Amino acid sequence: MNTNKYQPQTIAEVVFGNDESRQLIDEIVSGVLPFPFEGKTGILLYGTFGTGKTTLARLLPEAIERRQTSEDLAMPAQFCGCQQGHLGTQFTTLVDKQTSTVSLNASHNHYFIFDEVDSLSKAAQAGLKTTLNSPRSVFILTTNNISQLDKGVKDRCVLVEMNAATDAEYLPLARHIATDNNVHFSDAELLIAISGNNGSFRSIIFSVLRLINRIAYQNSLAV
Repeated sequence: MNTNKYQPQTIAEVVFGNDESRQLIDEIVSGVLPFPFEGKTGILLYGTFGTGKTTLARLLPEAIERRQTSEDLAMPAQFCGCQQGHLGTQFTTLVDKQTSTVSLNASHNHYFIFDEVDSLSKAAQAGLKTTLNSPRSVFILTTNNISQLDKGVKDRCVLVEMNAATDAEYLPLARHIATDNNVHFSDAELLIAISGNNGSFRSIIFSVLRLINRIAYQNSLAV
């Protein structure tokens, strides 16, 4: 079974842990808050594991470009999964190579995604801080440990908290999974499956599918 289809496919499907985070993303995507803006070139999504930070990071470039220009991305965002041992020069080289050419996007912006930036050493983060000064560039960063990030990196970013929402906020997702598998559960039953997963999409999807499979197995024994 392909569980990736239950991950958010649009920003509207992302579950935010608080209204401020949703409003901030809505303002950026809608153009209420121009971006980049006043020295802020990065959007830093931070919070606990599994809450959709990387998924949202992948959705943002297309959403921002469409709102700014009414056109799709002509050049996909450059994605970099950060790892221990990465040097700051690696990011500088990547960004310099990309920005040395004119962006084919209608906004003329380049888009970069740096996933799990807390994995980087202090030296690499210092290099990233300089990289975030690149003109006509939008950077989207994710981290599980914002306290470990260089203050200069954070200062160049709009900070968006991505922690767990209330269990009830995930009911539409749980209902969709159940309906997609031709099974009906009460909200109370689904809330039991959702609870204890701390807002992790992958864990919630696993728990609801586990419930569905258990019911299917029990029904097969009763036949």
